[in-house]
Amino acid sequence: MTKRTITPNKILNLLYTEHPKFHGREEAGSQSYAIKPEVLKWMANNIPTGSNTLETGCGYSTVLLTLLSKKHIVISPFPQEHKLIREWCNSEGVNNDHVKMIAETSQDVVPNLECNDLDFILIDGDHAFPAPFIDWYYTADKLKVGGTLAVDDTHIPTGKILRDFLLKEHTRWSLITDIGTTAFFKRISKENVARDIIWVQQKYCELPKSSLSKRVINKLKRTLRLK
Repeated sequence: MTKRTITPNKILNLLYTEHPKFHGREEAGSQSYAIKPEVLKWMANNIPTGSNTLETGCGYSTVLLTLLSKKHIVISPFPQEHKLIREWCNSEGVNNDHVKMIAETSQDVVPNLECNDLDFILIDGDHAFPAPFIDWYYTADKLKVGGTLAVDDTHIPTGKILRDFLLKEHTRWSLITDIGTTAFFKRISKENVARDIIWVQQKYCELPKSSLSKRVINKLKRTLRLK
């Protein structure tokens, strides 16, 4: 019997032709919150096969990362969605034995998550404040130098703030590309990029500098009040 060759492009075609439904708050499998096809296509073309990957949230991205990865960690709180994804992968011949699915909220998991040398991280779980920042804070330093961080749903304020923050971190992160509402960044620093950094070392936290004339005027006012 000839074994089928499953390619990333074939999987993407199947996903967006069959449109399997993995989500649904009332009943898993009733809805699909699929990430945009062009985002997954970029991932398929830029994440090397055999990568160590992690995502908060789950869905079509999970199927693709399952195919691409050597080890993949999925963190989202709904076990029934995990079950549906595994069943669909099995039906299409996508091996998922190397995938660890953690059915808890990412905020509870990432502070104690044991994994290192990640090649790719996708932050696409809970978008309520401050969940995306917690996901980033506890996973970013586990990413390899040169590895890729993806922040999804940058049209939502929490995603936008995280993207804006990373744009300011010129010595630690470099924007690769924006595809719709998904931003891809490369880690460029060998030093810590999230933890144990004081606020004055972060460009995003810089206080606005008053103009020289304004400072002179304020000093004169203070001087006059003392007389």
